[in-house]
Amino acid sequence: MNQAFEPACTPIAPPWETPQVIPAQLRRVNNLIFRKIGQIARTNGVEAVTPMHGWIMEYLYRHSETPVFQRDIEREFSITRSTVTNILQLMERKGYITRRSVEQDARLKQLVLTEKGRQFHEDTMRAFHQTDEYVAGLLTEEENTELLRLLNKLYLGLK
Repeated sequence: MNQAFEPACTPIAPPWETPQVIPAQLRRVNNLIFRKIGQIARTNGVEAVTPMHGWIMEYLYRHSETPVFQRDIEREFSITRSTVTNILQLMERKGYITRRSVEQDARLKQLVLTEKGRQFHEDTMRAFHQTDEYVAGLLTEEENTELLRLLNKLYLGLK
């Protein structure tokens, strides 16, 4: 009396199987790139930093001539207000940024890199560029161009 067991419902495919192959693979590659950034940063004597902290500092650095507010960071990086709040609080505690009140609206706080933040930005950008060169070196020039084209297409489609 060996009868085959039939489940009562259709099993759900694990997340690493279709249709989620692309998101899962992007996440894996993203994790490995973040790990490589940390490894290169450490070899250059840069204190541990998340790539998001570095990218926010880069944004503040590039926009130092114009006022930048938390909402600008939220929009630029497509991250939630609570996530940005936590990141900025940590950056402020570490002395990388300050928040300045704005004359026309006391509720608004302009984000400004401190001198310590500017130096840290330079060290972090060096690690990012070295990681970028390393990752780009794994592909041909044509493959890099195609990868960036496809990633931009995905970004615009999902935005």
